[in-house]
Amino acid sequence: MVDAARGPIPPPTEQLTTLKRKRECKANNGQQPLAPDPDAPKLLKGICGRPPRALLRSGYVPMAEVSEVSGRMASDDSGSAFAGLGQRGLVGRMHEQLDELLAARDQMEQLLRVIVEISADLDLDSTLRRIVLAARKLTSAPYSAVAVRDPEGTLVAFVHKGIDDDTVQRIGHLPVGEGLLSLSVLDAPVLRLDDLATHPAAAGFPEHHPPMQAFLGVPITIRGTVFGNLYLTHDEPGRVFSESDEVAARALAFAAAVAVDNAKLFERERTSVRWVDASREITTALLSSVEPSRSQLQLIAEHACALTEAEQAIVLVPFDADLPMDEIDTLVVAAAVGLNAAEVMGQRIPVDGSTSGSVFRSGKPLITEALSYPIHAFTDVGQRSAIMMPLLAHDEVAGVIAVARSTGRPPFDDSYLDLVSDFATHAAIALILASGREHARQLTIVAERERIAHDLHDHVIQRLFAAGMDLQGTVARVRSPEVSGRLNRTLDDLQAIIEEIRTTIFQLKSPLDNDGGFRNRIQRVVADLTENRDIVTTVRLHGPMTAVSGELAEHAEAVTAEGISNAVRHSGASRLTVEVNVADMLTLDIVDNGCGVPVDNPRRSGLANMSYRAEQVGGSCEITSPAEGGTQVHWTAPLSDH
Repeated sequence: MVDAARGPIPPPTEQLTTLKRKRECKANNGQQPLAPDPDAPKLLKGICGRPPRALLRSGYVPMAEVSEVSGRMASDDSGSAFAGLGQRGLVGRMHEQLDELLAARDQMEQLLRVIVEISADLDLDSTLRRIVLAARKLTSAPYSAVAVRDPEGTLVAFVHKGIDDDTVQRIGHLPVGEGLLSLSVLDAPVLRLDDLATHPAAAGFPEHHPPMQAFLGVPITIRGTVFGNLYLTHDEPGRVFSESDEVAARALAFAAAVAVDNAKLFERERTSVRWVDASREITTALLSSVEPSRSQLQLIAEHACALTEAEQAIVLVPFDADLPMDEIDTLVVAAAVGLNAAEVMGQRIPVDGSTSGSVFRSGKPLITEALSYPIHAFTDVGQRSAIMMPLLAHDEVAGVIAVARSTGRPPFDDSYLDLVSDFATHAAIALILASGREHARQLTIVAERERIAHDLHDHVIQRLFAAGMDLQGTVARVRSPEVSGRLNRTLDDLQAIIEEIRTTIFQLKSPLDNDGGFRNRIQRVVADLTENRDIVTTVRLHGPMTAVSGELAEHAEAVTAEGISNAVRHSGASRLTVEVNVADMLTLDIVDNGCGVPVDNPRRSGLANMSYRAEQVGGSCEITSPAEGGTQVHWTAPLSDH
């Protein structure tokens, strides 16, 4: 073939040979490549242990030169095998390339092994540690690390290897994602530097940090989202990462992404199962009587704290649950577990202007790093991730669950909202079911108490009244003053017994917690015992009355009735004050301005009964006569076990 401008066009084989020679000339800095020696293949086979055909397949010897060498070997077998030693450049380059091939082959074999190793199990923390160790082994780097980031790119965890524990403690805090650690994610998908200090984004090292020179950073991407970065560094001057190191690191990062994704999926499924099991346990516990003394809200807080791996968990309920929803203006911490649990109990939080109040009003959960209204011993521990979840059932919010992690733990992400929301809904439904079950039980008790009250009224009191009438007739016929006095005292005792039975009948007929709760029970007792009496009565109720229920409520109600009855019947008081405080303890104070309790009072059965009731619930009872006169009954009992 002939080109009009250039003349004859050489054959394709000659063109290929010319092109290869030009490339080799360029690779040798412009010098012409050395002519091959006929005995070079024999020499290389003796040195490297590889046949010339393997070199051919590797592509390190030009085909034309190999053909020429082969021809010379066939025509001249008498030449010296060392005649081409003057042409050491070609042999040296071929030897170096063979070493690189062998090293790359070994690195790929090692990569396959570490890919299998990092997928050994499905625990996320263990997987991250194995990735870090595999990266060191694969690239022979002394330092390696994996930085885990949230969807916004913020560094949330840093798993490293190579720096001993003592040095880590001297350095102090872990990296926060600045300098090169930020650049490798935001600006460069892969970053390979011979000296990281020369990069404009380098921020230096803190005190006691070991020196580092070469740097290699590759991203770990899962489903199109950056999960984190794999970092490798050398500390020897002049030691750099090769292109094959970068390829191996990128391959490891891809395998790490698959392993991490599998570990996260497994962890999500396992967490979901734990939440379902906890919801079932809550429902079972609230609907059974296995642990009747445990607070239902406390049980919910304990499960929420354990499942979220939180440092603290609290449950807030309306301070006055008897008020309509739109009139509730204060929440109170009714259950707390974890750090500072005793201190945070009883804290009051306004609904307006607080994060928990907004969740209570809206019925919508949220994740926050700081609450708008600080809760002593809870949010003042420090800025940390917290979930606020409403206890919502049948479109009514019964309270708010708040869980907070420690500063060293990763913050909550949106995946927790569905889990905690389902748990809170199940807990709220369980509370309603338990309340309905308790309501049915109390209806049965009320029916039985009504029957007993009728029997006492129709039989016992009537018989006692008849006995009293007989004694009164007998007193009229007695001539002895001593006998008359004894009969009158007996009549008084019968009258007292009748009054006590009537009080008992009243208590038996009084509605239980299902009819207005403890607050209404106290108010009814005061109203019924002081009605149509010439006495001014004041009632003060403070705190969450709903926290008093069951056995404790019955004891407190009985003590209130006894104290008011004594003041009305025996003291001659014109003023009576009943004050109930519910906080960490239930405190009941009954104060009158009557004559006080005589020192030689023979009727102490009622007073002893109040003390006995206090002992039954682990409390105390003090009955005193102030200097200004009257009687004060101070009755206390703890809330925690009731």
